[in-house]
Amino acid sequence: MTAFPWDIVLWALLAVAVGSTVFFVLGRRVGAQAIRQEQIPTAHTVGRKQEGGVAEAPKPPPLPGRSGVEQKATEYGLPQADTQLGQSLVRVGTEVSGFSAEYFLKKAEDIFARTVKAFACADVATLEKVLAPDVLATFRHALEERQKRQEQVHLELRRIERLDYVSAVAAGEGSDVCRLCVRIVSWQVSYCRDEQGTLVEGTEALTEFRDRWSFEQGANGQWKVVATEAE
Repeated sequence: MTAFPWDIVLWALLAVAVGSTVFFVLGRRVGAQAIRQEQIPTAHTVGRKQEGGVAEAPKPPPLPGRSGVEQKATEYGLPQADTQLGQSLVRVGTEVSGFSAEYFLKKAEDIFARTVKAFACADVATLEKVLAPDVLATFRHALEERQKRQEQVHLELRRIERLDYVSAVAAGEGSDVCRLCVRIVSWQVSYCRDEQGTLVEGTEALTEFRDRWSFEQGANGQWKVVATEAE
């Protein structure tokens, strides 16, 4: 009678035990890796590699409403003192107490922003404070026509990019008051819809506007807009 092959049985049981252990461990690792890849993006999927193989951190997208235009401080263009325009501003300074060429551009920026916002929401009281009578009448007429046609105007001032002097006339130089003309470059979303909601004017895209606004100082020392035109 042959002996029972205990050695073969022992090796078989050992093989089954090792195989079960390997399958159990590998199975758990694959599952964990699958979950991790779904929840945590890897570096090569969210960034660009720089020199040396180091991944560059991703840049966040523009905030809603910015349309990709980076917000920067307004630029104020001042002419050289030895130019004709520069000399004209010097003469205005001798006529207007406390006048500063750069400060006035900041004031013009504020008036422009207030006027645009007031016109957008039909705030006539604010328009009366910053517009001369003739210009105010034009704005009033535009608002009345808009109301008659039941149009809805969307006018959003996103940024004033730059202001530059175009001309400057001191009192006594062919005018009884000081008059300054300023070029204003701004970014706006401006469009108009009719009562059915159809776009009839403008565009919903962010658009650059270039305007020339003229200002005069009244008897009370207050600067008001006396003319507006688009370039």
